[in-house]
Amino acid sequence: MQQRFERLRAAIGRSNPFELDHWVRLLLVHYFFHVSDRTRIEIFGEGQRLLNLLTPTHFKGQGRLRLASTAVFGVPRSPGSYGASYVEARTPDSLIEIGPDTVFNNRCVLISEGAAIRFGARCLIGPELHVMDSNSHDLVLERRRQPDPRPAAVEIGDDVFIGSRVTILKGAKIGAGSVIAAGAVVPPGFEAPPLSIIAGNPAAVIGRAKTQQEEGKSA
Repeated sequence: MQQRFERLRAAIGRSNPFELDHWVRLLLVHYFFHVSDRTRIEIFGEGQRLLNLLTPTHFKGQGRLRLASTAVFGVPRSPGSYGASYVEARTPDSLIEIGPDTVFNNRCVLISEGAAIRFGARCLIGPELHVMDSNSHDLVLERRRQPDPRPAAVEIGDDVFIGSRVTILKGAKIGAGSVIAAGAVVPPGFEAPPLSIIAGNPAAVIGRAKTQQEEGKSA
């Protein structure tokens, strides 16, 4: 065993670092997809019927996972590219739906427990996003080991930009074109109109994003 380890270490030492980085990541991508609940995944939309997994992503659960054919999971040249994202439609009634051309950075966590998590088209999401449509547990003390009896759907509109390490909790609804600043904690039931700039813990609407047409008028 020691000799085999030494031969492997020597081979790694002689390898091209960039090629090795690619192959190690590719192996992890295939491993986490292999141990996923693949039969729950539905791919919709035009284009190829293959998932765009650029970094490790783990799909689990008994519910539905509806992913656009042009959605992307992972950014290799970004922190956490060896860590797995975790996407789970935990119960039979759960749904996670990702729209076309939406791109997730690394190590995101999406967990649906009976309501739904929906992302629109062309969203850009930073690393370590955490989204849940439930509290995970009932909050009443005597029932705290039981599931949340009232999950609520999370709705993210088209063209939403989400910074790193954002947490979005059950019932939140984010309007199209909005921006959520890094580190924000979006509380349960929070609602933001289109083009909102959202920041803080708990999050609040602190401004309005501009469209290209509006920016041209103000120049």
